[in-house]
Amino acid sequence: MTDIKVLVIRDLLRVAKVEIATMNPFSLDLQGEDFNRATSILINDLPSPEYIILSKSHILAQVPLSLKNSPITKVTVLAERPAVGRDSLLHFEVQSLKKLSGVQRMVQLFCKLVMQTAGSDKFNPTVGGGLLQLVGSNVDQSGQGALAAAISSAVTRTRDQIFSMQSKNPAIPPDERLLSATTEAVGFDSSTTTVHASVLLRAMSGDQAVANLTSGNNT
Repeated sequence: MTDIKVLVIRDLLRVAKVEIATMNPFSLDLQGEDFNRATSILINDLPSPEYIILSKSHILAQVPLSLKNSPITKVTVLAERPAVGRDSLLHFEVQSLKKLSGVQRMVQLFCKLVMQTAGSDKFNPTVGGGLLQLVGSNVDQSGQGALAAAISSAVTRTRDQIFSMQSKNPAIPPDERLLSATTEAVGFDSSTTTVHASVLLRAMSGDQAVANLTSGNNT
């Protein structure tokens, strides 16, 4: 069966320094690492209209017009191709009916299953990490430990399910075969009622991606 790409992985490139560029239109002078691999730049989560890659460590990026009179609080430089040692952002979006392979196929499978509720698929009623069941749950300070444990359990449950599924198909290539899924961190912001979890996924090939999962809750 062919998977269609609905999950986009964009790697985070390290930004070491941000300065206001002395040029018109209003632009930022960015310094960092691996900038020759940059494919998009977000300023306050909005895409930069234009940018110029001057070197592996230097980019000039135009600030969106809507931010002309706003403070710049966040700059993100993204690369399309995942690489070992870099964090990644995961987005669900249908860009085209494009076939999916490699580590992106593995990550898409994990994200689909970790959110799936067991019993929702009548053909595989036991499959699903159950993470969606946690969205909207009531959480206070005393319940944060239990929430973190529930998220870790969902990750472990999904990992074991993928191990079982993939063990039955020896034809799966190394960059699509899950080696490990580890919950790196779980945080809860009571002021915004948001829970955040980072899950490190590794393939047998050595490729890896960090799934940053964030959802809102009620306090």
